[in-house]
Amino acid sequence: MRLRVAAWLTILAAVMCPPASAVAADSENAGEAPVRVVFKRAAVASFLVGKQAPDVNEKMDKTLSCPMGQICTDDPSILPNAGMTLTRLVDEQLRRRFGGQVVSRTDVKNAEMQLTLDRAKDTPLAMAAQLGRLLDVEVVVIGMVWRYRDRAKVIGQPQDSASVAFAVYFIESRTGRMLWRGLFDATQQPVLDDLFQARKQLKMGLKWLSANELAAKGVQEIFQKFPQDILPGNFGDPP
Repeated sequence: MRLRVAAWLTILAAVMCPPASAVAADSENAGEAPVRVVFKRAAVASFLVGKQAPDVNEKMDKTLSCPMGQICTDDPSILPNAGMTLTRLVDEQLRRRFGGQVVSRTDVKNAEMQLTLDRAKDTPLAMAAQLGRLLDVEVVVIGMVWRYRDRAKVIGQPQDSASVAFAVYFIESRTGRMLWRGLFDATQQPVLDDLFQARKQLKMGLKWLSANELAAKGVQEIFQKFPQDILPGNFGDPP
């Protein structure tokens, strides 16, 4: 009984005093002066799915410059609906924020069917440039997922829990400049096995989440850090 009380006291301490290490992966840019970007239209491309994880350090992340063939590789541990689910979640999040200035999914899919990409050499930046021209948009949002699994769904790992990892990139299609990156990487753990995550676990309701539920929470989490300097309006307007 004393052990149980001590464990819960430890959890409550973690909830009241979250650890200093719980910092966003891209926080090294926090001291840099923000660049104000005003766009008229944006489009969310279908998520890329593969094994390659971007560098945690945003300045070292070369994902957007890698050939598509290196990024998009088959991985049976990634659930088949991963890319489609994350594309929908990000698209919905942006529509709530920017409304009709986000191109419809139907128009994006039609444009993607017209893309002419060489997987051996063309990169996500090349894809963004083509989509920008086809859809007449200034900003293209490209996402990449490299882990997406449900609890006890991976062969050989019967006790494994839901785990999701993805990145979202905002790209200025005309110049190829990366305007912002959001990164999410989380594996749900039992509360008593990971006291440092107790605060987050309690917010989730102390229940096991599916990969889709964890992904939805991840999209909400990264867009809470979305910069206020990327605004809808007339692209190129003076600050």
